[in-house]
Amino acid sequence: MKLLHIIGIAISAIALSSCTDSDDLNIGGSLTAENDKIDATSANFAVSTRTIQTGNILSRSNECYFGRIQDPETGATVTSEFMSQFGILESFSLPSDNNILSRYDNMAGADSCFIDLYIYTPSSCSDDSAVLKMKISEMDKPAEETEDYYSDFDPAAEGLIRQDGLTVEESFSYASIEPLADAATRLAIPANKPYTDKDGKTYNNYGTYLMQQYYHHPEYFRNSYSFIHHVCPGFYFQITDGYGFHSPIPYVGMRVFFHMKDNDSTFVTSVTFSGTDEVLQTTKINNDPEILASLTNDNSCTYLKSPAGLITEVTIPIDDIMRGHENDSLLAANINFPRINNDNQKGINLDIPRNLLLIHKDSLETFFRNNKLTDNETSFLNNTTVNSAGKTVLDLRNIYTYDNISNLITYMVNARRQGQSADPNWTAKHPDWNRAVLVPVSLIQTTSSNGYNSTKTTTGIRHNMSLTSTKLVGGSQNQHDPITLNVVYAKYKRN
Repeated sequence: MKLLHIIGIAISAIALSSCTDSDDLNIGGSLTAENDKIDATSANFAVSTRTIQTGNILSRSNECYFGRIQDPETGATVTSEFMSQFGILESFSLPSDNNILSRYDNMAGADSCFIDLYIYTPSSCSDDSAVLKMKISEMDKPAEETEDYYSDFDPAAEGLIRQDGLTVEESFSYASIEPLADAATRLAIPANKPYTDKDGKTYNNYGTYLMQQYYHHPEYFRNSYSFIHHVCPGFYFQITDGYGFHSPIPYVGMRVFFHMKDNDSTFVTSVTFSGTDEVLQTTKINNDPEILASLTNDNSCTYLKSPAGLITEVTIPIDDIMRGHENDSLLAANINFPRINNDNQKGINLDIPRNLLLIHKDSLETFFRNNKLTDNETSFLNNTTVNSAGKTVLDLRNIYTYDNISNLITYMVNARRQGQSADPNWTAKHPDWNRAVLVPVSLIQTTSSNGYNSTKTTTGIRHNMSLTSTKLVGGSQNQHDPITLNVVYAKYKRN
């Protein structure tokens, strides 16, 4: 790299850096603006990478996922099932019992009830006519939202399914799902069989149970918490047979229809109970662990697979970076991870992950548990752009790019220094101290507009629970150019 280019990077990095009064290594710290007193140099360092399994991941998302497919790349079966609760507005109310014409057992009742799954274009659907079978089971008691739930959370295994509760079994295909005006589709599952509640009382359908609970106990409907704990703990949605469909479910609803009168008019109306991210929803992932384990042994590349699949581990050569530069400032550290194009010839490929979180490995668990955003110290998002359709895309080189992770190197160096000062065996007890991981993530964003331009703000980062897959250059038997970290140093010139 030419000196002029080095100094240009150095000046840019200095403008973005911050100072510290501590005795820790001042990597990326502020320097004098008198650039003629700075010597800037750069060096490249080989970075080692490997594939590791994620294991179970925190199941926290702004939408559920549902379906079962065979991974076209590996043949592995991937199944996504989910649990959803239903919430109500605090202003919820039903019409007066006297105005409702639909009756059951001398009280207001429902003509019908449907549990709805709203579906946009599925993330993988090899055949629109592929038939799958689902089973919907009533929860016996709610999963408490104060707990953390992971991708292996199985309400049935945890004893949360009501054994004599509402059960609905339904066959469906994507082609059979009802199209809606807003480009979504709706799978409406009838809940119209006779239903017996926990007190032994039987109703003509589940909707009538909900309505009569309202008239007997209006206090149960004053907010979502009361409704979930006294009336409807939620439902568990399972795939029992079939392949070929997998999709995000951004909205789950439950509609109750009834006839009513208002003055001289008679008509059919409905009320809706909503399953949204404001109530607890969890997704259970079954991603073949044996096949995932076999891919970790493929050292010709590294893999990224979601959901709950494979991530790439990155080992930063801290000793090599710092050797001879102990008193220098590190101004920039750039790293790129090129993709290897999928050569699958079966005609169907999974989407590639668009957003990758590069994060210090020891910080991974707490990052998601504590709902953190990237801090550009121990966590970073790759550079992306948005195309004309509003979809996030990689750059034209098909590379995941991180412009400056110098603060991560600072963090690793200082963590080791502080750790070893208290415990000489610190590195042996913290084997991941100089490792980071690349993790597919989904971004929760809000859009604001000033009338001329719109701006997206990231308000949450979650594990990507959709179907994505890609290979990266890397691994111990890499046949491509090595993964390198380009580092720019600066130090004062001696007079």
